[in-house]
This record gives sequence, C-alpha cells and structure tokens, in this order.
Amino acid sequence: MTNTIITTPKIYVSVLTDYNSGILHGAWIDADQSVEDLWQAVHQLYITSNYPNVSATVCNECGHIKLYDHAECSQCSSKDVKTVPSAEEYAVHDYEGFAPFNVSEYDSMEDLAQMAEILSNDSDPEHHALSFLIERGLSLDDIESKLEDVCIFEGSRSDYVEEITEQTGAEIPQYLQYYIDYDKMGRDMEINGEITALERNVFCVNCQEF
Repeated sequence: MTNTIITTPKIYVSVLTDYNSGILHGAWIDADQSVEDLWQAVHQLYITSNYPNVSATVCNECGHIKLYDHAECSQCSSKDVKTVPSAEEYAVHDYEGFAPFNVSEYDSMEDLAQMAEILSNDSDPEHHALSFLIERGLSLDDIESKLEDVCIFEGSRSDYVEEITEQTGAEIPQYLQYYIDYDKMGRDMEINGEITALERNVFCVNCQEF
C-alpha cells in the first residue's frame, strides 16, 4: 500500500465509436472539477469524433454542448444553437492520481468527480484514513462523511498502548514497568479488532466504529 498521491487526479477518456473502429480518439482530462465541466470536456470529444452516430446541440452564445437536438441552450437558454454530428459513449482507458481509489472503465463522471474532490482535501494522515475506509467497502458518500472520524496513530502498537496507558493517569511503580509487555498488549488489541495496522507503524485505533 502506498500513501503517495501522484498528481491532480486525471482520466484518459476514449470515444468508443472511434476506439471500436481502430482509431484512438481521446484526451487526458483533469477530474478535479465540477461534473458539468467534466461532461463538457467529454462532449467536446464526442463532437470531434471520426465516427459520430448521433447529433448534439452546440450553443453559439456560450459554447455549451448537449447531446441530441434541442431548440435552445440548456445552459443560457439562448435559441442561437446549431446541430452537429456527435458520438455518445465513452470509456476511461487510463487514469493517474486516484490512489488509493481504483477507477473502472465505466465509472460515472459523478463518481469520478467525487473521488477527485475527496482526494483534493487528502493529506497524511488522512490518506491512511482514506485507504482504511476504502478497504472497508464503504460507499463514496460514506467515505466522504466519515473521513475525518478515523483516528490514525503513527508509531508502533506498543507505543500506542503505552500512550493510552499513560493517559489513564495510573501511576505504575518503577519496579513493575520492566515487566509490562506493551507489544503483547498491542498484539491482543489487534487480534481483537480494536486497532488495525494500515502499514508499518500506522494504525487505525477506532476501527470498531466503522
């Protein structure tokens, strides 16, 4: 598992009518933008397809593109529109900067934009929390809402047990301290599911809440 965020999340979108005809027609698109802006970038690919199979409406006033024929622009309500040939299907054939998310070929623009938004606010130790929630199989909405609730401890499990023992305020006599096996206590907590190792010396310490 890695905690390195490569770049701003990007997707390579291919137009399927071109791809299925042996022509590579696509582009890298920054995913960290609104869903509408993502769709407009895809629609721009659609209307430049070599193998259009539908039509699209392009506004001469604001440039907004919408699939199929329309009497006016859905963005600015202008009636100064034109109809152009267009494709209508895409696939995500590559991506970068989405770790620890996995992107599938047919992820929706809504999901891709939400992933990118979550990652745009992500930093250590939040990246570890994100990895933990993804491995738990939570939905994107749950991941976004619970991300700040995950408690991450950076250090060994024995360090964690020693820290929480000290926080109880209990005073341990010096002669007994050498007999306390904090690592064994931490191992028992891990076996019991009270803490979860995310990588070496990184633990989620409130994992039972999820």
